[in-house]
Amino acid sequence: MRSIRSFGNDDRHVMAKHASIYPAPEELEAVQKLVSTVEGALKKVSDWMDGLNQPAGTPPSSQAADGGVEDDAAGSTRDGTSVLSGVMRVGLVAKGLLIKGDMDLELVLMCKEKPTKLLLYTISANLPLQIQTMTEDKFEVRSLVPEAAIRVCSAKDPELVLKVTLSSLAMREELCATEEDDGRAEEEEEEEEDVLDRQRCQAALASLRHAKWFQARVTDLKSCVIVLRILRDVCNRLPVWQPLKGWPLELMCEKAIGTCNRPLGPGEALRRVMECVASGMLLPGGPGLHDPCEREPTDVLWGLSAQQTDAITHSAQHALRLLAFGQLYKVLNMDPLPANKPSSRLLEGVHLKRLRDDIGPEDRDFIKRLKVLDWRMTDPNHPMNALMRLNQIHPGLQYRLLSQSGPVHAPVFSMSVEIQGTTYQATGNSKRTAKLQVALKALQALGFALSADGDVDSLSADEKSDGEGKNDRMSTSSSSTSITSSTDAQESRAPGPILTAGGKNPVMELNEKRRGLKYELISESGSSYDKRFIIEVEVDKQVFRGTGPNKKVAKASAALAALNSLFSGCKSTSNKKKRANAPPKQPVASVLTLPALAARPPHVPVLPRAPYISTAATHAYMPPGFGAPYGYPPTSALPAYGGVYMDSAYYQPQAVATPIIIHLGPQDLF
Repeated sequence: MRSIRSFGNDDRHVMAKHASIYPAPEELEAVQKLVSTVEGALKKVSDWMDGLNQPAGTPPSSQAADGGVEDDAAGSTRDGTSVLSGVMRVGLVAKGLLIKGDMDLELVLMCKEKPTKLLLYTISANLPLQIQTMTEDKFEVRSLVPEAAIRVCSAKDPELVLKVTLSSLAMREELCATEEDDGRAEEEEEEEEDVLDRQRCQAALASLRHAKWFQARVTDLKSCVIVLRILRDVCNRLPVWQPLKGWPLELMCEKAIGTCNRPLGPGEALRRVMECVASGMLLPGGPGLHDPCEREPTDVLWGLSAQQTDAITHSAQHALRLLAFGQLYKVLNMDPLPANKPSSRLLEGVHLKRLRDDIGPEDRDFIKRLKVLDWRMTDPNHPMNALMRLNQIHPGLQYRLLSQSGPVHAPVFSMSVEIQGTTYQATGNSKRTAKLQVALKALQALGFALSADGDVDSLSADEKSDGEGKNDRMSTSSSSTSITSSTDAQESRAPGPILTAGGKNPVMELNEKRRGLKYELISESGSSYDKRFIIEVEVDKQVFRGTGPNKKVAKASAALAALNSLFSGCKSTSNKKKRANAPPKQPVASVLTLPALAARPPHVPVLPRAPYISTAATHAYMPPGFGAPYGYPPTSALPAYGGVYMDSAYYQPQAVATPIIIHLGPQDLF
């Protein structure tokens, strides 16, 4: 597999070459002006001819030629009296393949009947007059009878030439005539010697079919139009490739690029076309190229000789070798581009991630994960949502937020995306849902069938949890504004669960006092985001009611109302249990031990094991350290017994002096 970096380098060269051969904006504007002017002038010529054919006293028909393509009714009009049916753009103008130095502009003028020389002369004589009424620019109009066309040339720079070919659907019907009508066709040919060249008219009809096929199959194919412009430049530079210029080249590029299961960059797409030609598909005995616009099976390459196909195949193989060695600039006839400047990360010594080709055989788990990812990306049955599918077909799309409307609890977002000049819009209750709807709408417009349910269900769990949290917050806020009782007000003000004064669940405490109570749901109201439940309970023949955003809260509210009404005077003894101040059964370690060790300066050594203190054995009282408020006051009598025990984290407790007992309160023990 070729490195991704080399394809990126090929893309740079292909796009640089494409920018050099693409027409300048001034040239494109001049082309648009010439084509639009001639189309408008032909419309006026059609109106003028319809006025001549109308009987006296009848207003001229307003039916005229337009710029749209007529499928089946191109040879007839609504009233059936118009001589000219319509004018359509074909060739490079309709396909958008214009390049510098190769700007052949073509139009096809459809006629109701078979076009004749007299009709050609009449149109060419009146066309300059109609052009003068539309613009002040000078144009030269010539009639070309052998080519069944009219040539319009611009007088100022850039010099452009527009060819208008006359044709009719009657020529197509004549081509499909059976052999039995050959004798009658010969008689009609003698009578219609004034009819223009049939082959030219039939070629014009074929160009109409080619333009429609191109717009349906090639225009939306990524990198195909760019590769076609590059190869048209190659055909102009190399005489060997000249026989492929035009319709065969377009068919070959569409087959090579359209059969890939993923979008291709310009460099990779050009390489794929070269591989197809180098494989020998043009050689005698090969598959050939089927013409999809003909009724009968037709090979587009039937006119190429064996010498020509061999020369084209040899040239493609040589170009493919240059591509393999990174010399695409020689194929494109351009100077090599300078290498990209290394990023700051590389200058700082940070290495790039390994490419897939550089992975060793020991990283089998990683390779397995990559294979699974590749399978999911290429498997058409993989549940890929609309965003992922559209990004795979047209990467780098920019979604824009157009507006946000609706209330706070139910907003409506409007998103849009632009794909090849067409803007798609959709709405949703969140930005991601709106983006999914936009992507789904764009895919459906492009001809990709996707399930809307699968795309909507592809919302992440985070967004769903956010939506649920938003609904909870909205229900809590709405409950604070719709208070129906004092219990409801307490519920809306106090966050968290409802508890009694003793900190117990009201339902549990009421069940301890009155067992077998029955809670009944009275009503349920409110919208989906602001539910209100009302529950009643009967205690001692009295009914108490509670409300809440859910049944649990409403049940607790009803129980709390019953407790406050019936048992407010009784105090639960379970919530006021206190531990008895039991006297210590044995001497307790003094609080002077560990705090004293913690407060001892570092230079004071720790007492050794079992030292003697040479003090007289007298009764004494030592108050607790750190200002503890517990102990005997100085004026009270000391106990008749006492003792001092030294205890520390390093030595076992042992008596060091006359025993003194220090009495501590219960708060010192817990």
